[in-house]
Amino acid sequence: MIKKSVDVVLRVRPVFLAIIHEYSYEGPCRFGKGEQLEKSYEVMMAQELYKKFKNNISKNITMDGIEILDPIYVERDDWFVTKEDMFLKMAEDIEQVDFFIFSTGIGRGDLYLEFAQRYKKPMGVAPQQCCGPALNTAAVRARGLESYSYRTWDDLRTHLRVMRAKKALAETRVLLASRFNSTTSFSTPDTFVNINEIADKFGIRFRNINAHELIDQTHMVDPTTNPTLPGRKALNINEEDMVLVEKITDELIAGAQFNKMEREKLKKSVVAYVTVQKLMEFNDCNAFTIPCPDICSTRRMNEEQITFCLTHSLNNEQGIPSACEFDINSLVTMVMLTNLSGKAPYMGNTNCVYYDEDGKMVTLQNIGEDDIQNIKDADRANLYLSFHSTPNRKLKGLSAKTGSYGIAPFAHGGFGATFRYDFGQDNGQEITLAKISPDGNQLFVAKATICGGAGYDRMNCDQGVFFTVEDQEDFFYKQINFGNHCPLVYGDYTKELIMLGKAYGLEVVTA
Repeated sequence: MIKKSVDVVLRVRPVFLAIIHEYSYEGPCRFGKGEQLEKSYEVMMAQELYKKFKNNISKNITMDGIEILDPIYVERDDWFVTKEDMFLKMAEDIEQVDFFIFSTGIGRGDLYLEFAQRYKKPMGVAPQQCCGPALNTAAVRARGLESYSYRTWDDLRTHLRVMRAKKALAETRVLLASRFNSTTSFSTPDTFVNINEIADKFGIRFRNINAHELIDQTHMVDPTTNPTLPGRKALNINEEDMVLVEKITDELIAGAQFNKMEREKLKKSVVAYVTVQKLMEFNDCNAFTIPCPDICSTRRMNEEQITFCLTHSLNNEQGIPSACEFDINSLVTMVMLTNLSGKAPYMGNTNCVYYDEDGKMVTLQNIGEDDIQNIKDADRANLYLSFHSTPNRKLKGLSAKTGSYGIAPFAHGGFGATFRYDFGQDNGQEITLAKISPDGNQLFVAKATICGGAGYDRMNCDQGVFFTVEDQEDFFYKQINFGNHCPLVYGDYTKELIMLGKAYGLEVVTA
């Protein structure tokens, strides 16, 4: 089974710090009168506040991918002695904890600080507490350690999603199927300059496989007879796999609004998908990319009658980021988008829409003026287009109802299955686009609104989505520093992306 990054769980430990005065007196460290100055009253109030803290945690943090561990209660008295057993208790099973959320108060900030210094774990102060958020966060951050505070519970939830996405990135392992070069292809010179620096920065691991070995294993033959792996028992498609291939093929045809492919040619693309799944599982990978022109020029795609478009679509809608054209920085961006949104991203050639001297749209590939006839004049000034043959059926959520789709070939020769999706049905839908720069030091983040679609009834990459950006000129002159493909996801996740980018020390560029 492929261990998906979307299944990564962030484990959160709540910690409540209490203070109990041993003696009855009033002053700068304690206010009250009468019984409020008695130890018994303070013990009772500490338990009430602890109960409230636990209730707030359980009520406000009910999120997929977030596990709340058993809370820990620690108290000190008014001797203000720092006992070793306080830290031992707070650090119980610390290897299982990804993030600590504290309730603190006067006379307890030193414990929060020392805990940060000792264990160097990400930690934060729960929302809506007096004085502690600024006090404790400033103290910890001044020492170069990681601490957060939150104005609202919604802010905390947003940050937990970001923390979980960061953990998911660190547990991402990409299967790179290459031909000429292990870090770039002939259609993506704008990918990462130094993939080793990216591995260090994000914790991602990259595993390489030869593209010819991959394609050889799509054949149901004796697995020791592959010309690229002679004598080795490879992971060739077998009879059991073909049962799954037949099942998937039938389901795709049955669920499609239209199908323009012969069943046997569609099945070949499903075989490619199942082969990639086997190789990802074998290599402990949970993301995938493969070059297009590099492989195309071998003539093997033509000979085998396959493309990997359907593989990318099916992977992405399962929460397995999968990118066209060996675009590794788009792939890493898709890992971010998938894990922040819980939705499958769409990756395409992201182009400014240009107009000729007559005000007609300049044709991009085969998408042109006829495709924007229904777009409002008011939207044309800031119009953009992303087009590729890899939409999916889970744009609105990995666990949402499967979206409507058609099936058409990539090639005029009738091979290479692609999903067709009518983006025009989602007019008015807000989307978020993002892209990591080739040097890995910047993150481009933009918000847009869908206003049309193109190519639903065509083939190959002549399908896409039109959207309006805030300022086309601003978007264009910022995008050219990041590259062609700008993956997108439905919904507004700009806040989360900005937080995630800053967590890695990236310069975030917004449009």
